[in-house]
Amino acid sequence: MQLVPSVIDLSIYLVGWVIGWLLLWRPRPIPAVGAGDVREAIAVVIPARDEAAALPHLIPPLVAQLRNGDQLVVVDDHSTDGTGDVAASLGATVVVPPELPAGWLGKPHACSIGAGATTAPHLLFLDADVRPAPDLLDRVGTELAAHPDSVVSVQPWHATGRWTEQASILCNITALMGCGAFTAAGDRVTPTVAFGPVLAVDRSTYDAVGGHAHPDVRAMHTEDIGLARTVGRGCLFTGAPDTSFRMYPDGLAQTIRGWTRSIATGARFTTWWLALATLLWVWSLAGGWLASPLLYPLSALQVWVLGRRAASVHPLTALLFPIAVAAFVVIFVRSLFAVVFGRQVAWKGRTVAAR
Repeated sequence: MQLVPSVIDLSIYLVGWVIGWLLLWRPRPIPAVGAGDVREAIAVVIPARDEAAALPHLIPPLVAQLRNGDQLVVVDDHSTDGTGDVAASLGATVVVPPELPAGWLGKPHACSIGAGATTAPHLLFLDADVRPAPDLLDRVGTELAAHPDSVVSVQPWHATGRWTEQASILCNITALMGCGAFTAAGDRVTPTVAFGPVLAVDRSTYDAVGGHAHPDVRAMHTEDIGLARTVGRGCLFTGAPDTSFRMYPDGLAQTIRGWTRSIATGARFTTWWLALATLLWVWSLAGGWLASPLLYPLSALQVWVLGRRAASVHPLTALLFPIAVAAFVVIFVRSLFAVVFGRQVAWKGRTVAAR
């Protein structure tokens, strides 16, 4: 390790470092609702399997936002922890789907059943671990009215807790980078993915493409990407500062399993140049400080700033960013291996093909 980097080493590092800023140039919160904005009724569909602990953080804020004609449905996907009882006690309508048909995965099947059990002209699918903004329904409804032929999607801000969640911060950052919606190029980049935790679509558009029953959606564990690609248009937003989630609160094993399901598949459907640019940024983090310790503070600063655009980041996480880089590489390689070789990934009592 040399103290002063060579011109070549410094140039390579700076290219990757600058690319990182350009890929996550600016967060884009979903716009606030204006005084004259109106929205149509929304059917909120929450697919839930063993989510009794999460629903009390989600349902009461949603109930407070409901307007005439809105519907709130929890699809209790054969839970074993009393999810349905909790949801009903909090004011949601509970639907229990039939047994999982052949050729379907659990979440897209639950979403399809929930959509079929509602009639409102707009559909909003929410993961159970989301903690919504107090006006999320109005803001989503206003965006759908402006973009009825698009998927409107929000990636919540990750409220991390345990050190294992902090260590996976690069997964959150690269998810925002790879979607292409938050680059310095702005609207000139067309997103090719969506975010499953908060995903909304006009019902007529949903029905026209076959919804979650579409063959390219119903068998995908990243059904959000499948639906976005089927619709063909997307409006993506970041959740900070008021729509968040707690992704994997149960520790290291859950964190690894959760990211393994999705990260390589997300990369597979990312535009090639965005994937390459993201790889170059991670490369600069991994190798820059090894080429010269003088570059270490630059990367630590960047992880701190960009990380806070995606999640809550402890200062020690930024200072010890090589640990986060190592965690990202392990998770990505594990996920890539599962995708390439068609491995099964266990999730909530079911096995899911990573491919």
